[in-house]
Amino acid sequence: MRRSVLTGSGLLAAALLAGTAWTQTRPQPPVDPDAPPAPTAVVLAPDRADAAALARARQDPLATRLRAVLAQSPARAAVPQIQASTVPVLGPSNPALLATARFLPGDRQYTLVVRDGETIIEIFGTTRALRSPAAGPLPAPLAPPPRGAATRGPTALERSLAQATQAGLEQIRAERTEYGVDVSFGRFGAVYNVSFICGAPGGEDCTEAEAVAFAASLVLLGGGQ
Repeated sequence: MRRSVLTGSGLLAAALLAGTAWTQTRPQPPVDPDAPPAPTAVVLAPDRADAAALARARQDPLATRLRAVLAQSPARAAVPQIQASTVPVLGPSNPALLATARFLPGDRQYTLVVRDGETIIEIFGTTRALRSPAAGPLPAPLAPPPRGAATRGPTALERSLAQATQAGLEQIRAERTEYGVDVSFGRFGAVYNVSFICGAPGGEDCTEAEAVAFAASLVLLGGGQ
């Protein structure tokens, strides 16, 4: 049985955004007196730039139309929960995917699950994390090559990364997993992880480039009040 994505996504998303490791809040009692210091609970808060970006996203005409689609979809019962979420809720820009949505609320977190054919996509967002002082350094986020570094055209991943950066995503990281691809990023002062559980994990539609492009296309459905 594969690992729990709902738990693992929170761990990954929180860990990959901060300069030190972040994990979904899960208190752990000390094992012994010589154990490393216990993680410190932290609530992430948006700064002025995050708040301004969130205000602009609320005015996006596409997001407004998609919220109307959601209100008429089989997932319409989740609309009040989405609007009440303390975390800005990101969802797919494709109305057909949105119609398959299942919304799972939580304390300073949420998970939105959609299905695209044989692929299941789980979008996890949180503003609650643990800072671990004993954690090692994190891998660097994805970044496009410097201008003039090469004469070749951009790769598919580099194009997707440019699109995601333009959309306001920060600290973007993509990782292949045993079941597909995970993408983590920061936006609106929260951290997110998008997990692709692919029918064919090594297929052309299950790549880091496709996953980052999907993350870039996510729109604000509500929340973040």
